[in-house]
Amino acid sequence: MSASPENLIAIFVMALAAMAAKGGGFIAMRWLGRHRFVTALLDHAPGAVLVSAAVVPLAQTGGAFVVGAVVAAVLTRRVGGFTPGLFGGVGAVALARWAGLA
Repeated sequence: MSASPENLIAIFVMALAAMAAKGGGFIAMRWLGRHRFVTALLDHAPGAVLVSAAVVPLAQTGGAFVVGAVVAAVLTRRVGGFTPGLFGGVGAVALARWAGLA
């Protein structure tokens, strides 16, 4: 397996962009401080990320993704965290697909 120079350049540029975004976030938080709006935004961001990642598969395919979304929502609410909901949702989709649900 070999990588073409174009792919390696693209990976390098994406890594630089990711580091710049992270650094920009740290600078912005240092400059903005922890205002109430910023704190509320950060508290609600994981749920928004999960929903935005789940909407497209739910709208396009359904089936296994609906099962995964329900499991993710229940785990996030009951266990109280983004990580258990994320892993539970992905696991539920994998199990539903393995069971034959499209």
